[in-house]
Parts: sequence; structure tokens; C-alpha cells
Amino acid sequence: MVIYDDIYHWKGPAGGCKECSRNTPPNTLWLITCRLRIVDLAPATPGAMPMKRHVVMAEDISEGPRRRICAESLGRHIFSEFNLNIKRTLWIECDPFLKETFHAAHFTPAYHDGQEIIYTIDWRPLFTAEKTAMRPHLQTFYKST
Repeated sequence: MVIYDDIYHWKGPAGGCKECSRNTPPNTLWLITCRLRIVDLAPATPGAMPMKRHVVMAEDISEGPRRRICAESLGRHIFSEFNLNIKRTLWIECDPFLKETFHAAHFTPAYHDGQEIIYTIDWRPLFTAEKTAMRPHLQTFYKST
């Protein structure tokens, strides 16, 4: 079941993201604009809970290669805003240059800054089973790119 499917605007973390905003003009309203789809897999598998309950598909449509730099901050924000369990959510992105190539982000806790957990992200190709299970969503999400 799709629980969100729209253009998503994010101004960045409360304290700002120095890595991303360094080259951003001061009058820019949004740090990141992306197409975002969030799918809840539980209704499709009654009687069995999937290993990953939610799938987030994101594609940066803002100017410049900013989202990969801010993927950790953006991911934490999305997980919090949509009340998603980071361990039970699969984050998928399409390679901006090879539209048929998908990558999954693995968020690993790195340290606690006193207020929240900060993660490192490792990117990997989408597993065949993940690609097969998500094929209808991937095809409709990325068809216009």
C-alpha cells in the first residue's frame, strides 16, 4: 500500500547542512527536492510480516548532486516524519545516470551526538529478490525519469 507518493521538499537539518548549503544561493527555499514514494508492504502479505515493512524510493530532482551528501540527514528526517523504523525500512535510489540501476542504502549507527543517533550509509546494488518484489513500484516510480 502506498502511503506517500509526491514531490517532497526539505529545507535541511535545523542546524543547517554545511556540506550541502556551501554552494546554495541564499534565496533558495529548499535544500533538497525529491520525488518520494513510501510503500507499506504489510497489507500485501497478510499472515506474514515482511523483513522490511516499509520501502522508501527517493530520486533527487533538485539542482546539483546534493542528496547523496545529505542522505544521512534526509533519511533520519524522513524516518522521523513518517514514523518509520530504520531497521525495518528499505531505502532505494535510482542511479541518476543509469536509470535501470538501483541502489539500497544501509544505515549503520555510528555514534550518538547527545540528541540523536548519527548513521553512516553504505550503498549496495538492489538484490534480485528486492528488485523482483518492488518491480511494479520501481517501474511506475522511475518511468518518467
